[in-house]
Parts: sequence; C-alpha cells; structure tokens
Amino acid sequence: MRRVSWLLLSLILFSVCAESTLAQNPRSAKDFFKRGLSRFKKGDLDGALADYDKALELNPAFIEVHLNRGKALSVKGDFDGAIADYEKAIELKPSIAYNNRDIMQAYAGRGFMRSNQMDLDGAIADYDKAIKFYPTDAEAHSKRGRALLIKGDLDGAISDFDTSITLDPRNPLTYAERGLARLHQGNEIEAQKDFDTSVRLNAELKLFVDLHIMDLEMQIKEMKRRNNAIQYRVA
Repeated sequence: MRRVSWLLLSLILFSVCAESTLAQNPRSAKDFFKRGLSRFKKGDLDGALADYDKALELNPAFIEVHLNRGKALSVKGDFDGAIADYEKAIELKPSIAYNNRDIMQAYAGRGFMRSNQMDLDGAIADYDKAIKFYPTDAEAHSKRGRALLIKGDLDGAISDFDTSITLDPRNPLTYAERGLARLHQGNEIEAQKDFDTSVRLNAELKLFVDLHIMDLEMQIKEMKRRNNAIQYRVA
C-alpha cells in the first residue's frame, strides 16, 4: 500500500514539475498557446500576446491561437488587429464564424469607434458584419440603427430598433432612439409613446437618456451640414 502511495505521489510531483518547466520554457506552438491562455486569464495581455505571436511563428495555421489572439487584441482595443486574426481563423475554418460572439464584438467595437468619428459608412459596414456573425445581438442592431439614424436613413434605423427591442424589450435607450427617429419622420404620437416607455422602464436613467438624445441630435445636424457642404461644392 505504501509503495502505491509513493508511486502516486511521485507521479503527481513529476506532473507538477513538468508543467512548471513547460510554463517557463515552452518549446512548441502548443506550449506557447497554453502559456498564453494562462497569462490571459491572469490579466497579462502583453505576455499572452507575446506567447500567441511565438506560437503563430511556429505554426501560422493554428486556428485556436488566431481566435485567442484576436480576443486579447480586442480587449486591448486593437479592433483592426483582432479582426485580422478572426478573418484568418475564418479562412482556415469557415464554420467558426457561425454565432461567434467574439468576432461580432470585434466588428461592433470598431463600428462604434468609426461611428464616433462620423465615419458612418464604415461603421454600418462593420455592424453589418457583426450582425452577420451573431444576428441575435440586440446591441449590435441598436448601434447600427443609431448610425443609420445619424446618416438620415430613418426607415432603416427604425427597422433595426424594432429588431433590437424584440431581442431585448427592457432597454430604455433603444425606445428613446426609436422615438427620436419617429419624431424626425413627423410621427409625434408614436414618438411620444416610445419616450414614455423609455422613462417607464427606468426613470433613474432619464437624465442620461435625455443627454444621449441631445448628442444624437447634434450628430444628425452635423451630418446634414456635411452633406449640404458636399452638395454645395458639387453644384
């Protein structure tokens, strides 16, 4: 019985030592990938990315590394880099694109940045891809609706807001945004219903929602000003 116990103890110690040595001196793409995962879980993004880079140097077609490096880059805010990794992973294995929330979030993240920079066409293109990869995400629909609203496509915006509300009927912000779109259509009665629903869902957020709507109004006016300036130059 003692021999069996010592044997088990020896095997456990050997396994622990081997794992520790592997973490300190990875040799294969798989070793670097595992250490990268461990570092990512600990919040060491730079260390994880360095390990993922090394893993891909050894095996450029390592799909899991592309996916996880994309996730780490997305967390850092490097959406271009994340999307490049995701696109490579999809190229290697197209089936991973189906209902992939990580890929959706990278495109939606870049779309949000582009929208804030008033690059609405670029933002909408990114939201199109985000929704393609994860069609049931309410926020992606609401963000695309917001970009369409600023651009002046009121019907498209309302369609996206409708979908977003169907997917998540408890978000007061989406009702307020749809209310604004309806107000610009001249449909004041339905607009007021949306504004009332927004307040009813969360009255504590009313000030935040009001400020958000004011900001959207400013962006709509700015987009109209830019479009008028372009038409003036063409004329």
